[in-house]
Amino acid sequence: MHAIDPVFDLLDRWRHLPAYQLERRADVYFALYLPEVLEAVTGTPIDPRLVPELPIKRDLIWRDSPSNLSVKVDYAAFAADRSKVFLVELKTDDGSRNAIQDHYLETAAALGLAPILEGVVAVARKSTAHGKYAHLLALLAEHGCLKLPDGLLAKAHSDHRQGLRKLQVQVEVTVAPGEWATEVIYVQPNGAGEGCIDFERFATVVEKRGDPLSQRFARSLRTWATERAGRG
Repeated sequence: MHAIDPVFDLLDRWRHLPAYQLERRADVYFALYLPEVLEAVTGTPIDPRLVPELPIKRDLIWRDSPSNLSVKVDYAAFAADRSKVFLVELKTDDGSRNAIQDHYLETAAALGLAPILEGVVAVARKSTAHGKYAHLLALLAEHGCLKLPDGLLAKAHSDHRQGLRKLQVQVEVTVAPGEWATEVIYVQPNGAGEGCIDFERFATVVEKRGDPLSQRFARSLRTWATERAGRG
């Protein structure tokens, strides 16, 4: 038995329990392989720096209800050549997909990356989680999506935050409307067609690495696809 086996043995067993959320425990393992899986499926080389839990400002979707709250996308994956961004939603149970989520993801993709980023900046300015949003803004800036004013990160992580809001106002979105194509991808146990990567396809890419973690994860992926949670 390899040291990683007990981790996946627990995931395999506990996913059958009523309140256990496999997606929240296994998402980091999916993230390890997602860039190469997306490249294998779409033919688009992917920057390995994923952006997890990307916020989409709610009133971009529901325009009649102004809000500084957001809905989230599990991962934003950026093309290495900055031509496209994939909004990736992970589902470990086919039955957990719902019409509301489909609607806001497709609406966000139709709007494009520039409005999504403007929404992220707006939410960040209103949030009290200054340090965490500073990390998010910095990660998006690494992708060339935002330009941050000098001193923003240092101020966000300082005990003395006077002037932080003034710096946040200076954050600039550097993506023009329509500049990056935006596409929704679901990763789920079973499903077919454009915009869906099933676990069998995911596993075939994962197992090519050959190391014990990859082999064990691929085995669990196939189990999660063939044994519906609660019936194993």
